[in-house]
Amino acid sequence: MAQDNEANAILEKIQKSKEDTNRVLAYVEYGQYLENQNLDSAAKYYLKAEALSRKLNYPAGKFKFRSNYTYILNLQGKFEQALRLNNESLEIAREMKSPLNIGKSMANIAASYTYMGNFTNAIRFYQQSADQFEKLGQKTFLPRLYVNIGTAFEHANLFNKSLEYKQKALRLARPMNDSLQLADILTNLGGCLFNLKKYEQSLAYYSEGLAVAQKIGSDIFVVQAYGGLCRTNRGLKKLDKAREFGEKGLKLARETGNVFLEMECLRALMFVAEDSKQPELSAKYTGEALKIAEENEMTDHLVELYEDYATDLARQNNYKAAYDYLMKYAILNDSIQGIDVQKQLQELDTRYLTAQKEKQIVTLEKEKQTRNTLIYGLAAGLIVLALISALVYRNITIRKQIAENEVLQLQQEKQLVATNAILKGQEEERTRVARDLHDGLGGLLSGIKLTLNSVKGNVILPEESAMTFTRALTQLDGAISEMRRVAHSMMPETLVRFGLIEALSDFCEGISSSGQLRVTMQDFGFDKRLDSSVEIVLYRIVQELLNNVLKYAEATEAQVQLTRVGNNVSVTVEDNGKGFDVNNLDQNKGAGIRNVQARVDYLNGRLDIQSTPEEGTSVLIEIVV
Repeated sequence: MAQDNEANAILEKIQKSKEDTNRVLAYVEYGQYLENQNLDSAAKYYLKAEALSRKLNYPAGKFKFRSNYTYILNLQGKFEQALRLNNESLEIAREMKSPLNIGKSMANIAASYTYMGNFTNAIRFYQQSADQFEKLGQKTFLPRLYVNIGTAFEHANLFNKSLEYKQKALRLARPMNDSLQLADILTNLGGCLFNLKKYEQSLAYYSEGLAVAQKIGSDIFVVQAYGGLCRTNRGLKKLDKAREFGEKGLKLARETGNVFLEMECLRALMFVAEDSKQPELSAKYTGEALKIAEENEMTDHLVELYEDYATDLARQNNYKAAYDYLMKYAILNDSIQGIDVQKQLQELDTRYLTAQKEKQIVTLEKEKQTRNTLIYGLAAGLIVLALISALVYRNITIRKQIAENEVLQLQQEKQLVATNAILKGQEEERTRVARDLHDGLGGLLSGIKLTLNSVKGNVILPEESAMTFTRALTQLDGAISEMRRVAHSMMPETLVRFGLIEALSDFCEGISSSGQLRVTMQDFGFDKRLDSSVEIVLYRIVQELLNNVLKYAEATEAQVQLTRVGNNVSVTVEDNGKGFDVNNLDQNKGAGIRNVQARVDYLNGRLDIQSTPEEGTSVLIEIVV
């Protein structure tokens, strides 16, 4: 009854308001109310808010539409569309000069990247969002953010790291009295513990999350809890209980139009049917889930579903259909050349041909026609011959491709060895020259200065000669300072003694203190130092990129980000300069970019340059250590 009163109050607000910004906000408020009941109805009111915001040129309304509507798109599996709108919301927030909305947009962009499986970009935007909220002191946003960071780690199979963030989110959320957020975090924690096979703990969190979601009438989290309880009870071998929760979740997911959770419930029921020795029912659930994944282009789910469906069909002796879906799985998974897949294909093909022959024999025996027997036998032989020919041809093609790849790999290895030798020689020569400058020439110049100072104190010179002598000493001080600067540039002592992060921090602070460019630096995950050779190369790459920004970009700000997740290291250098057309990069690639590319190749990494004229430049380097 209280919810009906709330809905009526919002609708009355819509009806009484003029066609102004208040009506836009009322549309958004009603859409948020409907989210927990029917996604299509909620989307309808969000789209009304967008249309009126465009008419009124109301930036806040445009931002609120994107922030809320993308949540629905993600639940419906429309991730590309959601990412596009989230990027638009970030631009709108920047135009509004709203730090809070900028933080929200970054978190939404990270969520889109998580759904799309791009966890590197997801973690990068989550970090930026967390920094933004912490600077603003907005702790109310942090629980949801920690859950999302945990989800990104979960998708990367780092379940213990995910559990750490989600438990941190729960500790912050419990005192906030936000039941909707609490239901979300509890069901997320249940899923995390399920992945760690801690079924009893998972069951407790899912049960608490279900109770909270039912109390506030949040259908989305009710479905999420039902699906989790289905999987957890299956893990505990309580199949009847698992089936009961799975069917409840499936029914409610279909009523609310949430295709993402509908597919999750179908997959959970599929495994329950499989454990219950019901292959036809398992195939039915898999087929329905497969249809949803294909319609919504959920590529990451399609690979598993193709293989599951092929297995279900094979159990029903429908070998031809099983063969077709296994082929789809193999093509999508880009592993058609794998030995195991080939064996499965050959086995299914053989069983299919055998079944066909048996069917033909039964038909021929009934008809008792020798002529038809000969024709069918000849046809079967031609099919077998064609298949054998195709397999032989494919085998020859694969062998040829493997040989070509081996030759190409040897050439690349040869080139890499040469590049390695050049880069190693350069760094050794830099170290030697820096040491000679500092210890040899530096000591010599300092000795000369001491001698001249002692002479100055013991010799009486005319005034003009004394001034000349003093100028010479001043110039000698400048020469010593310049020599030390050059030696430090060639091989910073901080890099050798304290590592990459400290050395780059000093370098960035040095550029900022010069007043030419303000450089900020962020790092994540560098609890331990990298190998010294890798640190030197990464330092040279960032040094070269920032020097390019100083020379050519006409920028006022630059940002350096270093992230390490497991063995994956990424470095990003961005600026707000004049940018350039990346399509012309191959023809006009300067020495600086060639040096960067050579060093990235030395580390077996990947270099990605994104730039648009008048919109700045972003350079991403990814390596595995």
